[in-house]
Amino acid sequence: MKVRNITNDDMRRALMIVNKQYDNNVIWNRFESNGKGFRFTLKVKDSKKAGHRLSQSLTSKSNRTRMASACWHVHGDFFEALLSINEDAVIKTSGGITINKDGGNWQDRNIGSQFSPLYFSEACEC
Repeated sequence: MKVRNITNDDMRRALMIVNKQYDNNVIWNRFESNGKGFRFTLKVKDSKKAGHRLSQSLTSKSNRTRMASACWHVHGDFFEALLSINEDAVIKTSGGITINKDGGNWQDRNIGSQFSPLYFSEACEC
């Protein structure tokens, strides 16, 4: 994801806010300054704790594998925290969604298939 019109301190404060909701389990997977803003991804320290994502594919026991990636709810809460800190922030997701003070957050989409749909909001245990 890319975000602009914010500072390094804004990003770190938003992460601290989110960690209060997710048992201090959320960390940066990627965090790079790119001149005009930042590129970042979020993950969890422990996939057995709050905020982890589940895989699209099923195991032989019809279970979904826990992933170290942060779930849809973590990302949405992070975006809300960032916008509450700095309403001029503009976030561009890898899915082409723009999130800013006027909206765009909490858009759900199918990450599964037509045969076996799975929405981002369902790919976790929140």
